Amino acid sequence: MFVDYRERLRPVIRYLEQHYREPLDLAVLAERAALSPYHFHRVYKAVTGETPAATVRRLRLENIARQLFFAANADITTLALEHGYASSQALAKAFRAHFGMTARDIRACRDFESWMQAMQNSKIGYLLHKNGHAAHAANGDTAPVINPQEQAMTTDMQTTTLAPCTVAYIRVTGEYGKNYEPATNRLYQWAGAHGLADGECLFIYLDSPEITPADKCRTDICLTVPDDTATGNGIEKRHLPGGSYALIRRSVTDPAQYRVYWEEIMSAVIAAQLEIDDRPCFEQYHHYDAATGKADVSFCVAVVL
Repeated sequence: MFVDYRERLRPVIRYLEQHYREPLDLAVLAERAALSPYHFHRVYKAVTGETPAATVRRLRLENIARQLFFAANADITTLALEHGYASSQALAKAFRAHFGMTARDIRACRDFESWMQAMQNSKIGYLLHKNGHAAHAANGDTAPVINPQEQAMTTDMQTTTLAPCTVAYIRVTGEYGKNYEPATNRLYQWAGAHGLADGECLFIYLDSPEITPADKCRTDICLTVPDDTATGNGIEKRHLPGGSYALIRRSVTDPAQYRVYWEEIMSAVIAAQLEIDDRPCFEQYHHYDAATGKADVSFCVAVVL
């Protein structure tokens, strides 16, 4: 089933354009897009090129820049508090990071032409000009949208049907990517004692770290096992339904690459306009070298075909 994710996200973008001064609630935004909270953040970033938090931050700073010029009596501290900043100092830091200039630089503009010139010469103005802002301005959205044809050429994503399977697993709760080794060692020790160490290794991620606190994120470290396998003593068992998946296979040599490859597969799925469903996303390990941390991994996203 094909999905126009840009259309799915349009109500969200319009909502943010109207409510950017308010606290950000990703669950509410996901509901507006008819997407699961688990997938929403990655879909949004793949389509718009920025996170929801970055959209809100940018809209706030852009409005403040306008207020500083057009509302000559606007108080900087008041503007900061109205736009979610704890103090004028916090605003000043964010403003300089975004525009490469200070609020005083904006206030120094004597007319509209000088304000426009200041904006064009700012850090963000330079980046927009460099990246061809005029080409995407007609979209009417808050950020450039990926070109599906162009994106499709940058990846070797495949779609496949995976068979249902049973896995034995240990759940790790905490920040993704950390403290996996003890659980993995324990699972393989159990599997070795039961002649099951040749099972396929999967890491299933059950939460979205953008909306779930890091210490509450859940990872199931799994080995495929026969359906009738007996488990216990902290080893659990579950059934995975299989079905249609989009995947990319990558060699990982640095832990930072995991996030990069998850973003790559999500961008490819969006570009292909594939509908994502609520079955778990997971990493399928074809090989892992514990001494070096190098791994041969497939990154798998459940889709509807």
